[in-house]
Amino acid sequence: MNSYKCVNCGVGASALYKTYGPSVLKLTKCDSCKGVIDKYIEYDPVIVMIDLVLMSKEAQRHIIYNTEFKSYWKLFIILIMLETYGVWRNDSLFNIAINTVCNIKNNSTINSTYITLPINISVPEPWMSDCKGWAYEEKESLDLFIWEKDFYIQFLSIFTGIIVFITIVHLLMKLFKKFCFQNEVSLARVLKSFSLANMSLLFTLPMLVWGNSDTPPGTRLLHYLMVFLYSFIFFYNTFRVLYESPKIVTAIVLTISYCIKYLTTFHMTPFIRKITR
Repeated sequence: MNSYKCVNCGVGASALYKTYGPSVLKLTKCDSCKGVIDKYIEYDPVIVMIDLVLMSKEAQRHIIYNTEFKSYWKLFIILIMLETYGVWRNDSLFNIAINTVCNIKNNSTINSTYITLPINISVPEPWMSDCKGWAYEEKESLDLFIWEKDFYIQFLSIFTGIIVFITIVHLLMKLFKKFCFQNEVSLARVLKSFSLANMSLLFTLPMLVWGNSDTPPGTRLLHYLMVFLYSFIFFYNTFRVLYESPKIVTAIVLTISYCIKYLTTFHMTPFIRKITR
């Protein structure tokens, strides 16, 4: 069975190497492109990580198809907690968008950022109550239990948004598969790929660690916009490797999934706060 894939062309392969003794092995060549099926077998993990940061499709195929990366669920949870921490501190691109669109100016929460837009954006009336649910009180004045409880609420909200994101991507890709491509993908491999692509969140750490209330809003916004753009391209490349889908299909599916994810998180947080009072 072709359980592996060539990192160069993506064609299935039955083996990555052949062994000729306890310490002798020969890398298998691809029948399609005539190159080595997986050159990263002999590479140091640090080199693989560098290529992943540079969004190399070869390195992504190596991790997704040719390695037994079983701890992806641990990485999945850690990255959710990192994203939760940014939203909980009101220090993320998502929070900047909410503060700006919902016109939350008098927010004394640490690292709160409001951007003045050149045009006025009116929030639909049914969403006004949810906007009020994002106007936090000053955390320093709250009880420690309430502060910790708010983190768990944000975690549930972010987790729900991510589950919706993965579900929408997988369902839309399966829908387009009937018309555009034929690659079958298991849900476990989708979770593995999501964890791999979501490592781009680590680039938010510099602002979370060294940023403070004196950081100019423009600087904070620029940093998070660059991280989001990098993350979008990372997910785009990863899903193209995973589903072998056309460029336009991948871009459309990813855009729709991102929008639904953030809308889910926006409505879910005030809802959880109401039912847990």
